[in-house]
Amino acid sequence: MDIITGKFGPREIAFAVSFGILLGLLPKDNLTAAAIAVVFFLSRANLVLGVVITIIVSFLSPFYYPIAHRIGLEILTSDFGQEWGAALFQYPLVPWSMLDNTVVMGSFATGLALFLPVWFIVWLPLKLFWKKEETKQKKKEESKAGPLTTEYVLEKK
Repeated sequence: MDIITGKFGPREIAFAVSFGILLGLLPKDNLTAAAIAVVFFLSRANLVLGVVITIIVSFLSPFYYPIAHRIGLEILTSDFGQEWGAALFQYPLVPWSMLDNTVVMGSFATGLALFLPVWFIVWLPLKLFWKKEETKQKKKEESKAGPLTTEYVLEKK
């Protein structure tokens, strides 16, 4: 029902931006992007905003792929990356994740590294703005209520 009425708070908007950046950075032809998209669509994040952010970042991400390639190459050629990859790629669906691709791994690592900082950077100003707006709304409602409210009657007695 929140999707229809548009009742989203700062948390849902921040998750939408974070998921949008994560999905936008990833190449879309792999199971990793599909799994993250499923998690995003099942979350309480603002779906419209998340899809818009994903589309915008997707258009810009090819310019980032050379950097993602270098990051992914460093991860996959490290001792940990080789041991992890050899063990993980024995499972049936893991090769479809394409995490052995340097661009996919670099984009995924970057998206994960940016997820929480982006969430916090978006959430904090929105939370402060929301609190200020809620206070204004309460004052407005109190001034409209006037002397016929139960609080006013109780105070008079």
